Amino acid sequence: MTMRIASRYVSRRLSSGGKVLSEEEKAAENVYIKKMEKDKLEKIAHKEAKAEAAAAGSGGGPVADAKPSGHSTSGASTEKLSTDKYRNYGVLAGTITILGAVGWYLKASKKKPEVQD
Repeated sequence: MTMRIASRYVSRRLSSGGKVLSEEEKAAENVYIKKMEKDKLEKIAHKEAKAEAAAAGSGGGPVADAKPSGHSTSGASTEKLSTDKYRNYGVLAGTITILGAVGWYLKASKKKPEVQD
């Protein structure tokens, strides 16, 4: 909620060129933002419905019926869940990269004793 309010405030300031908007302009912008948010939610719902239809069509029998639909009555808990099946690989690759960089830094920071002839 606070992120939405903050994003509206920032977008108003950036889009208005620094001027303060009148009440009519604010109301019109709020209507536009709500319309855009509604469109986004409709697109997401449409994609989910399309994915469920594809999953129901490809699977069959009691196994497909036993799957949870992924929708709950609360709504808020399902919005935060990631459906990307490759997400864990990205986290693993990032962790390995960071550990490798730290190891390289620690190895390079060790000073070797100079050999004098």
